[in-house]
Amino acid sequence: MHNPWAIPVAVIVVGLLGACDQPTANNRDGTDQVTTASGSAEAPMSPSDLPTLATPSAPPTRPTDTLPDAVVAGRVAVASGSCTEVTTDDGVTWSLSGDAGVALAVGDTVRVKVAELEVGEEPCGPGEAARIVSLTVVG
Repeated sequence: MHNPWAIPVAVIVVGLLGACDQPTANNRDGTDQVTTASGSAEAPMSPSDLPTLATPSAPPTRPTDTLPDAVVAGRVAVASGSCTEVTTDDGVTWSLSGDAGVALAVGDTVRVKVAELEVGEEPCGPGEAARIVSLTVVG
């Protein structure tokens, strides 16, 4: 036979165990501290207002996605022998001395790794002077 007290005792035990971890507010002193029935204190709740970022003072003075200083990218304006003129998207014309290593046509889009002219080397055109280190046709 079954014990008539088994079910009521089990219900009471489960109820008491479940109540041990339920938080109860302890606001007698005006604080937001929350304690559990076992007496352990939990951290107070965070404020509900989220922090806001400060407004930027001004846009950046230089573009933030520029190519390294030793790289020129643009369209070929003149390709004659050992002088190549490249015009960048911002309208700067570069006069690049040296062998391009490939046949170029006006309008080709190129990426050129450049270096300063050597001492005594003359610019080959009216644009910004540099020497070709390597050149890649990209379009």
